[in-house]
Amino acid sequence: MKIIRIAIIFILMSLLMVFIKADEFNPLIYQYNNPDITITFLTPLEISPERQKEIADSIAGISDGTELESNIVFPTNIICTIFGHDLAPEGTVTATHHKVRQYNPRCLMEIYHVTYCKRCDYAVSELDNDFYIICCPED
Repeated sequence: MKIIRIAIIFILMSLLMVFIKADEFNPLIYQYNNPDITITFLTPLEISPERQKEIADSIAGISDGTELESNIVFPTNIICTIFGHDLAPEGTVTATHHKVRQYNPRCLMEIYHVTYCKRCDYAVSELDNDFYIICCPED
């Protein structure tokens, strides 16, 4: 009987390790309350988490107050100034705006393609598609 219990515990621990390992591959998700929006990175970006948060804030329309009011973008890296940006493959990001409508489908989902430079803080988010989904219950 002890051997069966030990075997069951071992099997359950192995399954738990599989689920924990699978959880590491979940996309990064950023939740905002005002506005009520969820930003999800569907493809991994080869940048720091801080940079990824800046991109999520930009898509959500959240500003940290340090941005200049200008349409001119200057590279922050001397190498990008001389040789141009080292653009990474596009990443896919979704933005779900919750409770946009009064009745279902209530939530607006937007799909963005993000292009960014591997060397500096240059990033461009282009809206590819948007549609309404059933996400939040009606009030």
